[in-house]
Amino acid sequence: MAIMSEAMSKDDFERREMGLPPIKKIVVKRPDPPKPEIENEIRFADIPANDFSELESAKRKMVQNSEGNRFMGYEVTIILDHKRKAGRPKESEKDEIQTGPKTLSGWMAEGEFLTLVRTFRKQINPQVISW
Repeated sequence: MAIMSEAMSKDDFERREMGLPPIKKIVVKRPDPPKPEIENEIRFADIPANDFSELESAKRKMVQNSEGNRFMGYEVTIILDHKRKAGRPKESEKDEIQTGPKTLSGWMAEGEFLTLVRTFRKQINPQVISW
């Protein structure tokens, strides 16, 4: 009986005849492409959870690395409002007190941005996001 080389290898055919499972294929692991050079990259870990006030804008933006691989992400502007605890500030905290909100803007990878949206979904207005 002739066996097509594309359909099944000889070893797999013999194992099937004996009632054994086929040999597992060797999976070639591809290395991850190098990340592009981005000046203002924001990660979810960089955003203090207690200080998040609102997402001002989010616009979809693709960035390419040197090899031409595309990385999907969002150009975001986030407003952080430092909320301090009630009471008189300590001597060490007086230098850290900020007046008014702080703005954080830059590029976020799509996975990081979706984590931000899931975490702060009640505080984010979906109309400011340009999907």
